[in-house]
This record gives sequence, structure tokens and C-alpha cells, in this order.
Amino acid sequence: MEEKSSILLKMFLEEKGQRMHPKMFSKRSHVLALLSILLVVFLASCAQADATPDKVGPTSTSLETPEPRASPSPTVSPYPARTPVSSPTFPAYLKGKTASLSWIDGRDCQAGIDAYLQSAQTNPTAALVGTGWVNPLYGNLVRGYNNCADGSSSMDNVVQLVHREGGLAYLTVTMATEGAYAWSYQQGAEYVSTATRKASYIRAIVNEVERAGYDGVIMDLEGVDHNYPDIQHLFALFNQRIWNALRPLHKWYGIALIHKLSDHDEYYKINGFENWSLLAHTADFIVIMALDQSWHVPGPAVSLPWLEQILAYTMQTMPTMLTHIIWELPLYGDKWHWDGNKWAFDGIISYQVAQAMVQYGMTVHIDSSASNLHDFYAPHLVYTGASGIKRAVWYPTASGLYSIIFAFMQIVRQEPTAGTNRLQIAVWWRTTQEPSDFWPLLDNLY
Repeated sequence: MEEKSSILLKMFLEEKGQRMHPKMFSKRSHVLALLSILLVVFLASCAQADATPDKVGPTSTSLETPEPRASPSPTVSPYPARTPVSSPTFPAYLKGKTASLSWIDGRDCQAGIDAYLQSAQTNPTAALVGTGWVNPLYGNLVRGYNNCADGSSSMDNVVQLVHREGGLAYLTVTMATEGAYAWSYQQGAEYVSTATRKASYIRAIVNEVERAGYDGVIMDLEGVDHNYPDIQHLFALFNQRIWNALRPLHKWYGIALIHKLSDHDEYYKINGFENWSLLAHTADFIVIMALDQSWHVPGPAVSLPWLEQILAYTMQTMPTMLTHIIWELPLYGDKWHWDGNKWAFDGIISYQVAQAMVQYGMTVHIDSSASNLHDFYAPHLVYTGASGIKRAVWYPTASGLYSIIFAFMQIVRQEPTAGTNRLQIAVWWRTTQEPSDFWPLLDNLY
């Protein structure tokens, strides 16, 4: 185990920077009209006990959880104080003017902090990836190579910073399941199964929350064997146990779900262990990873028609959770290369790198029939470089992503369980290489 843990500590984040899942149309006329109107407006304004329940079902406690209280801070923040956001907004598990959640990756922590501070006054809530890496053999959590503080892998200073900015800080619990030395999907499923029986697995998560003063947990397991016996039921029980452990501490609990269009869609190998109908009763809120739409062939990371399909499945499986869903969206680009007779996904890249690749494409052979450098939503380029290999890059623009959010917000409001709540979003991931002009645009919606 120790050898495996040591290897993991070396390799854990090689792939996390690239989401492991393919990080994977009714109201059309209305949407097109909205987008047309939005484009005109935009151009004009340039503005959630060892005893295991027998089955998962609705709990006797309401989702209206008392607002968590931040635990005492273990260290003093090195960052200057700023006046916190004065009025909390609904839902209570998000703070700020904008109903948003930012992910800060410990590997890219300094850049993440810098980017976060640029929009923290209105978008102060954050989820931290870096100290909640699961060792599935023993159920303990390990730290990654985080660069948040000199000479330390701790992210305590970031928790402090988020609290000083008036936001909530969430511990992201995840597992490295890609790369040569990563844990297997089978080990991921065995971890989930064991955690439904051993209190120590749940206690490891709760201990880290209490130690560092997190306001809650977001469970982000993305590599669990869908063929493991009764895995959907076990995964729901696992989440219910964590939720039950956190509630007496007044801590929030959320589950990040891999996107789905149906019970058995083309990404079933990756998302098949998650049963949305069961999981709807095991957390305060749900994060739907509405990103990585395209994987097998070049295409956008998110689009409005695709979001509508996810929404339709959401309404089929967990309609009462609509007002407790955070929609995670991409602030990055994707790249591919041509391998023999098919496209191969290379991974995600930052917005600025994607922009640079498109600019580089100006000087190489461009496949003009497959490229659109001026696409309002997602500029894309297919080109052949000096190596003779055909490559493709797509990335969302700030204005395009804003337009998609605006239109999707109107569509969600039409659902009978939407109520009057605002659309809640999250972004992966915060970095100084993100499209900085996105945040002022987003703030205009709230």
C-alpha cells in the first residue's frame, strides 16, 4: 500500500488537470430567438455510525439544512482582509452575488488564487482539489503536490482565504484513476463498497473537514467499475453515510455527477455506476458536470442543445432536485490529433493556450472546411503542422459561454419545479489563463 501511495503522490495530478471522464433537443425556436436577442444586447452593452440503511430513499430530514458554520481556522491567512459579501443569497450552500462555485486545483494553486481573487467579491465560494485524494486500499485521504504555500502541500491557507472573502470552502474528495500508476476502476468500486461497512472510511473525510475548517464536501469520484455487483445501490449508500455524518456538524454535502443523457448512454462505462434517481436523496445538492461534451471527435466542450438533453434526463430522474443543482461548465479548451484513421483526444488545455494554438494555425496548413476561427460560441481550428500530423483545437469564448448560460437559464425557468431560484453554476478550473472577461458578463445575470 505504501509503495502504491508513494507512486500516487508522484502521479496523482497528471490527469486531474484533465478531467478523467469525457469531461462528456422542444424549445428550439424559443432558444434561437433568445440567442438572437442576447447577441444584440451583448453587442450593445459589451456587458451535499456504521449502521447501513437497508435501502436508499428519501430521508426524514428536509433538504433545507441549517446554514453551516465555518469551523475555527487552524492558521492565520497571509492574505489581506476584504469586506465579505454582505448579504447571503439563496441557496445557502453558495455565497455571493452570483450563484457560482469555483474549483481551485492544488497543482495550479497560485494561479487559481490569483484568478479567484479577481472575482471573489461577487463569486466567493470555492471547492478545493488537493487534500482529499482517496487511497482506496485503506480509505485514508492523501495530499497531492499542491503549491498553495511555500514548502507545504497544505491548502489550509486557501480555506482561510475563501472564508475571508465571505465564501464557503468545500473539500473535493476524488481519486486518481488515470495514468500508468493510477488506481483502477475495480479499486474504486471496492473502496465504495467497503466504505458502506467501515466507519473509518467515512471518518477520514469528516476528520479532514473538521481539521481544516471546510464548510462541506463535494464527492467527485469519476472512476468506479460500473460492472461491480450492485454498484449503483452501494454508491448511493456510500453517499448517504457521508451526508448523515456531516449533517450534525452543520456541514454541506454535494455530489458531482458525470453527465448523462439516458440510463445507458454512450458514456455508460464511465457514468454507469451513478443512479441519479437514488443519488437525489443522498445530498444537499448535486453538481452536474456539464462539460466535455466532445471526446471521440473534435467539437465543443458544451453546447445549448446538449445542455437541454441533460436537463431532460434530470427532469426524468430527479425533478425535485432541480433547485439544488449546480451546473458545472468549462473555462478551458480541448485538443485532438489524427491517429491512423480516427481522432484521438489529447486532453484539455487552458483558454490562453487554446487561443495561442489558433493563432499559430494562421501560419500552417488549415482545413478551412472544418475550421471556424470566428465562431461566436467556440472558435475551432483543424490544421496540419510541420510534423505532418493533423490536429484540432476547440475552446469556448467568454461571450459564447455567457450566451449559453443566459439561454439555458430561460429554459430551466420553464420547468415546473424550477420555482423562482436562480441558475447555479460552477466552473472548472480557476487559473490566470482563463477568459477573465467571463466574470463581469456572468455578474450581469444576477
